[in-house]
Amino acid sequence: MVRGIELDALEVPKISRIRNYKKSIDAIKHYLFLIPSLLLVGTFLIYPAIRTFIISFTEWNGVTRPIWIGFQNFYKLFTYPVFRTSLINTTYWGILTLTLPVIIALLLALIINRASGGGLFKILIFLPYSLSAVAVGIVWSYMYKNVGAINEILRLIGFENFTHIWIQEVPLNTFAIINAYVWRMVGINLVLFLIGLQNLPVEPMEAAKLEGASQWRINMNIIIPMLSQTTTVVVVMAFINGLNAFDIIWVMTMGGPYRSTETLAVTMFRESFIHFNFGGGAAASVFLSIIIFAAAIFYFRVLFKDEHN
Repeated sequence: MVRGIELDALEVPKISRIRNYKKSIDAIKHYLFLIPSLLLVGTFLIYPAIRTFIISFTEWNGVTRPIWIGFQNFYKLFTYPVFRTSLINTTYWGILTLTLPVIIALLLALIINRASGGGLFKILIFLPYSLSAVAVGIVWSYMYKNVGAINEILRLIGFENFTHIWIQEVPLNTFAIINAYVWRMVGINLVLFLIGLQNLPVEPMEAAKLEGASQWRINMNIIIPMLSQTTTVVVVMAFINGLNAFDIIWVMTMGGPYRSTETLAVTMFRESFIHFNFGGGAAASVFLSIIIFAAAIFYFRVLFKDEHN
């Protein structure tokens, strides 16, 4: 009996070690599933980002050895006329694509959400977003021509003095492209706002109606404040997408005429892959990434703050 007790006492630590080993293996197995994702992120995101940041401090044409020039590319970014135009246009894009698609989509969502037969309007408004940016750019380019649909309609109703060659006159061309972009992006923002409206509790709105509040006051004092989290998501997405806009600009004007419609995204592409000034293109990319990263941080701060509250 004593010997059996001694054997059992010796087996207990061994069994405990086996159990701990199995737990460690199970814990490691969970992390093993992350390896493919980490490899993809590291290869196609983290490494290119670090490489781009390093190149932004060099003069490099993609063939010869890079020459370290410090902050000269960033200095040119803020001092050269072409880059200043790009920064100004990027500011226009950041402000207008942040406000117009969001405000228009919110107003439409408030109207359609209460309207009977709103499904058809939802489809019609969302339809432009289902088109590629390239297709939208081509369509609007033809509409903006001197004999395009817009000028012909203005002539038909007697406003011939308001006709323009919309995508060739500065700075009208930048706003014309932004208009085409907004027309495409309102649909996705509308969908997000409608989802937010459908998830709102109806009790506060019904109580306000019983108290005699008008629909305007209900919208301003109840619905819009309760949509704050959805609005934050829509605003940040609109801001980031607007700053990253490239394809529609390139299709409509290629940044012209005389680089007057360039944004940082277009400048980054032109400097890198047309002028082979990879250092200047990388500097534009880094500056644009900093702006977007700051917007993302703001978004997460507001999102987590709302969740904690």
